[in-house]
Amino acid sequence: MSTPDGAPRAGDDEAIAPFAYTPPAPLRRAAVRPRRGAVALGALLAALLALAWFVLGARVLEVRVDPPAARIDIDGGLALGFGGRFVLRPGAYTVEASASGYRTERRQVQVDAGAGQRLELRLAPLPGRLALRTTPVAAHVVVDGAPVGDSNGEPLVIAAGEHRLRIEAERFLPHERTLAISGRDELQALEIALAPGWGSYQVDSRPSGARIVVDDVALGTTPARVELLAGPRHLRLSLDGHRDGVMMVDAVAGEERALDPLVLERADARLRITTRPSGASVTLDGVFQGRTPLELAIDSSRAHELIAFKAGHDRVLRTLSAGSGSGSRAIELALPALTGEVELAVEPPDAKLLLDRRPLPPGTRTLTLPGVPHTLRAERSGLEPREIRFTPRPGFPQRLQLTLRAAAAVTAAKPATTGPAERIMTAEGQELVLLRPQAFTMGSSRRDVGRRANEALREVKLQRAFFLGVAEVGNAEFRRFRPAHAAGEFKGKPLGGDDLPVVNVGWEDAALYCNWLSTRERLAPFYRVQDGRVTGFDPGSRGYRLPSEAEWAWAATVMADGSVHRFAWGAELPPPARAGNFADRSGATVLGTVVAGYDDGFPAAAPRRRFAPNRHGIFDLDGNAAEWAHDVYEPLPAAGTTDPLGVQTGELHVVRGASWRHGGITELRLAFRDYGKDARPDLGFRIARYAE
Repeated sequence: MSTPDGAPRAGDDEAIAPFAYTPPAPLRRAAVRPRRGAVALGALLAALLALAWFVLGARVLEVRVDPPAARIDIDGGLALGFGGRFVLRPGAYTVEASASGYRTERRQVQVDAGAGQRLELRLAPLPGRLALRTTPVAAHVVVDGAPVGDSNGEPLVIAAGEHRLRIEAERFLPHERTLAISGRDELQALEIALAPGWGSYQVDSRPSGARIVVDDVALGTTPARVELLAGPRHLRLSLDGHRDGVMMVDAVAGEERALDPLVLERADARLRITTRPSGASVTLDGVFQGRTPLELAIDSSRAHELIAFKAGHDRVLRTLSAGSGSGSRAIELALPALTGEVELAVEPPDAKLLLDRRPLPPGTRTLTLPGVPHTLRAERSGLEPREIRFTPRPGFPQRLQLTLRAAAAVTAAKPATTGPAERIMTAEGQELVLLRPQAFTMGSSRRDVGRRANEALREVKLQRAFFLGVAEVGNAEFRRFRPAHAAGEFKGKPLGGDDLPVVNVGWEDAALYCNWLSTRERLAPFYRVQDGRVTGFDPGSRGYRLPSEAEWAWAATVMADGSVHRFAWGAELPPPARAGNFADRSGATVLGTVVAGYDDGFPAAAPRRRFAPNRHGIFDLDGNAAEWAHDVYEPLPAAGTTDPLGVQTGELHVVRGASWRHGGITELRLAFRDYGKDARPDLGFRIARYAE
């Protein structure tokens, strides 16, 4: 206790008074700051260690690029470059080289632990651009045989290098030159003046006023000045009451001249022709006129040769003498029937037989029938019916064998490959297939690349069925006709093997062979011969002959659906493997132009039937040997004709089809028309004959 004045009392316990307490601050260590020099030293040591690690394990990759100024980039890790050398650790990298005007090149590279490596890259230059203009008209541009566009000034993209340039325009001469394209996306300009491809000719007739038709195009009436494209031109003048006048003009580009007036003969007589039976084909002076009954306008001032013929009947020839007078005249011709004997061998013997859908009396085993196509059908309950087509051959008995099989056996058997309706064999063992053509368009479009001026489109009617040789005539077959024939060789390549197509034969040689074959089978020869020379032909004969140009074109180009093939294999280049025997890599050492990237294995002629046949089962219509056609060559046969055979005689004859020497786009097209009079080492023929 305390006293009133606050002093402690005696005897009391001592009091403890509180006081303010502030805890002491915690002890801190003094901060140690490293010196800047120590930090830099550490970083340097780390970098040196990393560099040592990189250098000790790195390898050198040398990259050489053409062009040398190309930029090089490497992706995949650290790469130190010094000129064209790069130091980098082993591993996978992507090297990219690029340069203006060149295609960028990328290459995957595996850098290994071995010695230094080298990588060489060649950058391909970008295509060049060609601004091409032609005057006075735009033209089609073909580079190395392939179309690239038109010469309208729009840049054409063309690969760098040297190329063969061809410029084609309707009615102008083609222009060809070698062109160097620098590439690297550079633009080059070129202007070309096209040369006119025609001559100017004055055409007149006596009397005047005749219609002028050139290559199936009407150009006015006489007298007139007309432009004719360069080359052989077929000019026809037509005037009512007169016979057509025709002439061949060998037009020259840039030429101007007057043609001699053409005198037109009057057609002052009318001739009405009927036949028994009707529907017979009629030719007047070798030119097909139509089927009976028909009426013709003829010149009565001279003689004429009239021939009527019909399937299953013998032909009738009538000579109309000169001076018979004007007016109308009627002629009726009776055509004797031609029949052939056919023996039937049918199993089982009691099968029902139907001839042309009409039942035959039971037990019939011999038939005497007109020489026209027939259908024979055999039927019996429980057996699969069978049907065949055949044509009796007057003077040559035939034997037909039909064996019926059980329906179940037929179902289980492998189906036979369907083929043409009928085939026949010659006395020499050559096979021909029956074809039944129809109207079609012959020639090629004006825009068809590679087209020639003699290929204008025209409608042709084919009404007469005909047989066409499945293969070209071979050396062995031709030597049975002419034992001394030697096909020879071409630059060391033999052409005379027995099964190679016969070549080095002229058109007349081929025609005489056809007559020889007809004589072997006692058929009336198709070609007229005097003193060993062909002087004309008989269109009514069913003897062997060369196929007409129209028949060849139909068999080669027209498909089952009526479409027309541009090439034997289809519509586009290049040909597929084994498409035919053309100029290819195997013949590059002995030939000129070859089909790029194509190899058929034969540098020259190939054995027949070595390549696939067409839809009719015919081999080598295009390729192997080019082929003589029957027709005398005209720049363009008349359009709208029926079963055309052309004029009776002429110096030049048509050649159709490419050969083993052809590799250009012009010749490979099925529309390609050639002509000649002399034998060639790549020119042969095949046979044909009318079926009626």
